[in-house]
Amino acid sequence: MASVEKFSAGAVRNQLRHNRREIEHSSNLDIDPSRQGQDYVLSPDRGMTEYDYFKQRISQLYVYNRNDIKVMAGWVVTAPQNLDPKRYDDFFCSTYDFLENRYGKENVIQAIVHDDEGGQPHLHFCFVPVVEDPKHDEGYKVCANEVLDRRELRNFHPDLQRYLDEHGLEDAHIMTGVTKQQGGNRTVAQLKAEREQEIKRPSLYFGEATNMQHLHF
Repeated sequence: MASVEKFSAGAVRNQLRHNRREIEHSSNLDIDPSRQGQDYVLSPDRGMTEYDYFKQRISQLYVYNRNDIKVMAGWVVTAPQNLDPKRYDDFFCSTYDFLENRYGKENVIQAIVHDDEGGQPHLHFCFVPVVEDPKHDEGYKVCANEVLDRRELRNFHPDLQRYLDEHGLEDAHIMTGVTKQQGGNRTVAQLKAEREQEIKRPSLYFGEATNMQHLHF
């Protein structure tokens, strides 16, 4: 199961720092500091901080001068419960490749796998949502609403499932009955409550995310 969130410019730096576990007093009480060594990065090392790369990439694009513009988006993709833990690395690497191909390598800001919280490990994939823009000299603009439109949200899960199947991960079942039956957006509290309920019912697949638009199919 996957969830997506959009970030305005003022929220980008803190989100990147949160994913890097650089915030000393995080509000996420599920983080276990003793397990942070199990987290790992999949995004490329560009010889600068992720925030500096974000600013560099944004400078190459047309961005509307409004405070409410969402200049970064972030997917969280959780490892399926049915998947053998020995296959987690394969799952996250293939999922990263899928996302990089879908949104453009040059637009990837950060990709980190977290395995330091309760529940299943999950991938945070942050990127600049970019579309072609012939109206401006830059040729491309930042527009989260066009990149993450209804069609994209509807097709994301089946497209990812197809990609995983084609790359030898047929046992990674992200399209489940739970995913299809649930509906609507979820708050942080609701997501955590749902996750706790699913832990008590291990035969069901669950996803964990942070303050995001939850997608269901």
